[in-house]
Amino acid sequence: MKMARKLVTLIWLCGAAPAGAQAPEAAPVQGPGPAPQLTQTMIRDAVRAVLEEEAQVRDSLPQPAMQQVTIRADRKYEQFAAAFAEAKVPDCLHADGLKRQPTGIGPLAIGGVYALPFMAIAKLRGKCN
Repeated sequence: MKMARKLVTLIWLCGAAPAGAQAPEAAPVQGPGPAPQLTQTMIRDAVRAVLEEEAQVRDSLPQPAMQQVTIRADRKYEQFAAAFAEAKVPDCLHADGLKRQPTGIGPLAIGGVYALPFMAIAKLRGKCN
């Protein structure tokens, strides 16, 4: 709101100066006389002051949110890579060889050497290579 008020004042000051005319440098009059006449240097200084204040306000703000957000395309690639790794048929003798073949009978889980028959069944069913 402050910035808008300053810009309106600046525009009003620029409109008060004659267009294209170079006004002589005039010292401001002290006392209850007529208002001082605006010069090009006064207007130029006012514009520079407003621009400097705007730059200070802009620099004091946090970084734009665009630099803090992860791009969605990266997440899509990561999701695709994870889905591809999940869809890959594993080797039967590796640790993830039985990820598609349950090694249990009902609620009983079987592991270790006792899971070897399940590896053979997974190989026959095409659940692992």
